[in-house]
Amino acid sequence: MPKVKLFMPADSTFLSSVIHEGLLYLIKNYSQNFGLKEIDFNPNFLSRAYSQLDDERINKIRIAMAGNDNLNSKLFEKLGSNLKSKKTYYDLLVMLKSNSNIIKERDPIELGQRISGKDHLIGIGKKSDGIAAPQLLKIDRYTGFTSLETPYTSKQFTLYISPEVALIYLIGIYSSFAGSIKQQDKNYYFFLFLSPDEILKLLAEGNRNLLDAYMKVKNFAMEELEKVISRYPLNELIAIELALNLEIRRLMDSENLDKLSLLLFKIALEGNTYKIYETLPLEIYRTMPFHTIAEKNFGTAKKFIEKLSNALAPDKILMEALSSLKKKNRYSEAENVLTAIQNLYRFVILGDVQGFFGFLQKLDEARKKLENSRDKREAFRATLYRNIVAMF
Repeated sequence: MPKVKLFMPADSTFLSSVIHEGLLYLIKNYSQNFGLKEIDFNPNFLSRAYSQLDDERINKIRIAMAGNDNLNSKLFEKLGSNLKSKKTYYDLLVMLKSNSNIIKERDPIELGQRISGKDHLIGIGKKSDGIAAPQLLKIDRYTGFTSLETPYTSKQFTLYISPEVALIYLIGIYSSFAGSIKQQDKNYYFFLFLSPDEILKLLAEGNRNLLDAYMKVKNFAMEELEKVISRYPLNELIAIELALNLEIRRLMDSENLDKLSLLLFKIALEGNTYKIYETLPLEIYRTMPFHTIAEKNFGTAKKFIEKLSNALAPDKILMEALSSLKKKNRYSEAENVLTAIQNLYRFVILGDVQGFFGFLQKLDEARKKLENSRDKREAFRATLYRNIVAMF
């Protein structure tokens, strides 16, 4: 059985997150035994993994390579082929799937990092054995080497990775991509990972059932996030949607999970490099603080959540108003709705009752702005805001 010897720490960098994401995906589908330092995989696990990638999912990953990235040619060269994909992750994944028979893995694969001169090496002994890492994998800007005990704090390194690390990284991109959005002529990409603590826990316990449960909930959350991101990627709204999602609660009940910690990266291409715009920690609980408040004041938490979820549905006025914020003809009440959602966040995530009253107050202000308008569309929107307030 091929082995992966794991010497990389799980931390909150994109580099660590995406490689560990690839490993967890591969463990879930192609491994029998795994632990914190060593993973036993089935024969030809990388070739099999690529041959079974989902075409529909690949089709969503429309991410361009940046700058002088040459992974699209050098990876095939290292695999003994003269193939070359276009400089997009979509096309590279498509070609790797259709040519998965050329993928071979070393045994063992060592996932360790070392410094050699001005080079940062992962999985290789010297840079000539590896591939210059793509910009997306260098996005952390050498964060992991800032230390007073080493001479590396003010130095920059060129990152080189083994072909196996490149293949695991690409699986991580495939498994974590949570959607994209265009704002002000710039494309933003979102990636969802388990937190470093959750990764360490899963590897340390080596429990396949627990890994399956974590990945099932994480993947469902990713599907839900994709819907939110396509409308308006407001951090508070993202957290609220996950907190209110009854299907996630049911899934956590069935998998016997009380809590799941996630990490959401928001990334964009700037010139010839990628930049991290936000890193958003997300925690999903089976029972949230507001559940108790809802039980006391609204009869049952379930009915209350259903009302809120209905108000926040993609085809309802609140999401319509938020979506207008990124358009030229934004709704005049859009800022009121934005503040209303921020107040709702205080209630749903932090358990602050005043946040709920602030939510209703801002929606009522939106109504007042519109109710005397001569524009029939605005007057109609006023009745929709009135109905939401009246519902509670």
